[in-house]
Amino acid sequence: MYFNLNEIVKSMLKGKYVIGQKSGSNYEPKNFNSPLIETNDSFLKRYLPILLIVIITAIVYSFSLGNEATNWDDDKYIGDNPLLKTFDKETISKMFFSEDPGEKYFMGNYHPLTMLTLNMNYQIAEIGANGRVLPYTYIIINITLHLISCFLVYLVFYQLFNKRLYPIVIALLFGIHTLHVESVTWIAERKDVLYTMFYFLSLYCYILYKKRHNVMFYILSVIIFILSALSKGQAVSLTITLFLVDYFLTEDYLKVKTHINKIPFFIISIIFGLISVKAQAASTALAETDQYEVYQRIAFGSNGFLQYILRFILPVKLACLYPYPDILNRTVPVIYWLTVPVFIAVILLNFFMYKKDKIFTFGLMFFIVNIALLLQFIPVGSAMYADRYSYIPSVGLSVLMAYLLDLLITKYKNSEKLLYGIFAVYAIMLCIMTVNREKVWQNSRTLWSDCVEKYPEAVIGWNNLGSYINMMADSTLKKKDDSEYLKNKKLAIDCFTQGIKNKPDYTHAFYNRGLAENDVFELTSDTTYEKSALNDFSKALTYDLNFAPAFQSRAAIYDLYSERFTNINKDSCTYYFALALSDYQRALDLNPTLYDVYINRGVAYGKYGDFTRSIEDFNTYMEKNPDNASAYSNRGLAYNGLKQYDLALKDFARSIELDTANEGAHFNRAITYRAIGDIEPKKRKEYLLLAREDISRCIELNPKNGYYHYLRGIYSANIDQKEEACEDFHLAVQKNYPSAQKLIDQFCNQ
Repeated sequence: MYFNLNEIVKSMLKGKYVIGQKSGSNYEPKNFNSPLIETNDSFLKRYLPILLIVIITAIVYSFSLGNEATNWDDDKYIGDNPLLKTFDKETISKMFFSEDPGEKYFMGNYHPLTMLTLNMNYQIAEIGANGRVLPYTYIIINITLHLISCFLVYLVFYQLFNKRLYPIVIALLFGIHTLHVESVTWIAERKDVLYTMFYFLSLYCYILYKKRHNVMFYILSVIIFILSALSKGQAVSLTITLFLVDYFLTEDYLKVKTHINKIPFFIISIIFGLISVKAQAASTALAETDQYEVYQRIAFGSNGFLQYILRFILPVKLACLYPYPDILNRTVPVIYWLTVPVFIAVILLNFFMYKKDKIFTFGLMFFIVNIALLLQFIPVGSAMYADRYSYIPSVGLSVLMAYLLDLLITKYKNSEKLLYGIFAVYAIMLCIMTVNREKVWQNSRTLWSDCVEKYPEAVIGWNNLGSYINMMADSTLKKKDDSEYLKNKKLAIDCFTQGIKNKPDYTHAFYNRGLAENDVFELTSDTTYEKSALNDFSKALTYDLNFAPAFQSRAAIYDLYSERFTNINKDSCTYYFALALSDYQRALDLNPTLYDVYINRGVAYGKYGDFTRSIEDFNTYMEKNPDNASAYSNRGLAYNGLKQYDLALKDFARSIELDTANEGAHFNRAITYRAIGDIEPKKRKEYLLLAREDISRCIELNPKNGYYHYLRGIYSANIDQKEEACEDFHLAVQKNYPSAQKLIDQFCNQ
């Protein structure tokens, strides 16, 4: 026996044996009335159908190339993922072996091969104007992997079935089915399309091994199975699928010796199964066990089983998240219980059919085997079922649909063209529905609006929709269109409120609503929103005392309260400052990597006059973030408080170098220039001119701020430029800074 890689590859494509073994299958399924598909078909006859299917599928999915990344994990996978930034041995090693659970079990999964492809993808991705990667290259690769899987599905069933109808129908449905949009166009589901490609390649090699008795195919199948498991732990279901292949291809499938070759697959499955459980637990992806009783999960699992079948037949009312029906009272609707006997009946039907009809049994069992771990009998996540879970299992349902079509054509031969026409119309309908579903995934707003419109009880949908609207207001409307900014902030608040209405202990919705309310307060000075924000942060902490960001945000409000009482009530000032410091420290105790806390606390220390501690906090932050413009500006102000003006000016210069539009750095430097002018009378005018120059830059950056005109007017007045000073005082009044009127009366009207 010899090994020739080129011959192996040719054999995989042609379906012929190599290296001196006898060809042919040792079993011909009972349901077939004709021999297996001839392996001496012309290339065109054999591959033209799948080439057309691949082209059709590519056209259908081309409509998703303009989609944006969503806030449904895409931001974590390709936006803020530290494992993507560099492609080197150390980074790759972290994906596989890191001692940090956040790196090794990223997003609750051990999928280092997926992370590796995302990293490689990142290296070729285009960076947008906002500094974020553009998603189209990720989508292109997802689609490419899907097309490869289509081809492999065709090869698998070309080998298993004796009629060309089966591989064509199964591959076509796999390629164009609307249920698969989530797996293909959702960037975060790279793991789905990657593990699936390896899954079917491993399955194909195993089938060739069984039919051609070539041990090299067996070795390849095992190796590729490992690659699939390294892409997503769900690949372990392949091991049971191999038993189905034996059942389908051999008469002696009940004999133990037939299954000795599954031992390596079982060992690999156990290892990766345990790793997956550990990964899920590390990320709290496993649902809370007290949400529903064990017996209630039977109803959810049975309902999910039936829903996958119904949505495969007619993919309507699809959503990115299917919520549980009553998360407030933890009840299960009667209709869910009615699906339990249906589920049992299907299992029993399969049991009685397994000797009579291998095609039917194979198709149904393929679906059951690959969907079983995803039916929420063991709760994972916050949804009852998901479109992406059907990606591989739906192939079993495609077998059943091909079987039904074949049965009808055989029985009603005179209506063959009509039956093909009906299937063609069904396929066209699926193509149209798939394109429309891709449009739903256009961006986070379209995605979550679709979700909450169909399922108003989807609390995560409301939270994520609100988060997207809130984020868009900050990134596109802040300081540009106050009315639209305010409108969107209030809309985001309404979304979070809907989420809380359906889940009163929804920590993240309380926290996010608090952030939006605080933004409204900062724009309108309406303290009602500030009080609501403080209450929401406290509510979030009531339900989760380990929620570090809520401590940080509540501390910022306490800090502001302290500042208000500075010249009014010393005791109140001290009280709120102590509360702020306590919350800042609690946030750091819970999450030492929450480095923004150091900046916020450093600012608080500075306002309270403790400039030394302020500088210490800024230094700690800048050890991890050495190029943050705001940190340099704030530390410069602290140096100014210590009268270390040279260090202050050096920090301001660095801040402006990093960000020429840093309004705060220009303002703080103006304050420092004036302070230097006060202690150096001979150079006072020179420093006031520098200060006025910086304030002029502030006016360019924020022309609506009347205080800047007021301040520049004072600088002009101090260097005897009365005309310029009075012009600025009048502009300050026009821009809602009434304190300038007093100077107009005293200085300009003389």
